[in-house]
Amino acid sequence: MPGRVCPHCGTQDYGTPFCVSCQRPFIRDGGKDRPGGGPETEEHLSGFFRRFLALFLDLVLLSIIADLVGFSFSLGSGKGMDQALLDVPAVISFVLFILYFTLFVADGGQTPGKKLLRIKVVSRNGEDVSPRAAFIRTVSYLISAFFGTFLGFLWALWDRRNQTWHDKIARTVVIKI
Repeated sequence: MPGRVCPHCGTQDYGTPFCVSCQRPFIRDGGKDRPGGGPETEEHLSGFFRRFLALFLDLVLLSIIADLVGFSFSLGSGKGMDQALLDVPAVISFVLFILYFTLFVADGGQTPGKKLLRIKVVSRNGEDVSPRAAFIRTVSYLISAFFGTFLGFLWALWDRRNQTWHDKIARTVVIKI
């Protein structure tokens, strides 16, 4: 990419996703640069509280589904809710969690909570997230939860790109749309 320079600091663009000098992103649209912008400029990144509320809404929806699954197992087993085996519903709930976040992020980058709050998960170069990266991001929620401290989720409060640990692992960012 000779002749192209970073729109922020003027350093030569060597075809990398980020400026080698100021570390700001270059966004490539079909091989063309979109100067001065992209998903990682501060005005495009979603903040912590909007992301937290979207996750909260998604978890409320998932917990309703998990409760229905647990209730259906208790009815099917002929036992009360307090006597039902928790292993099968817990496994099904975990699988639903993985499928929910993986499939929604891989198919457009938005869960229902993110859609409601007008935010979207994209790769660091601004493209849609691949199914593989969406799966890695979802499984990495366990690392972000870090033994119940949720330090990986809180990391977005002080990270320059508002990234959580699962964003860093999957190489994604969350943007406002």
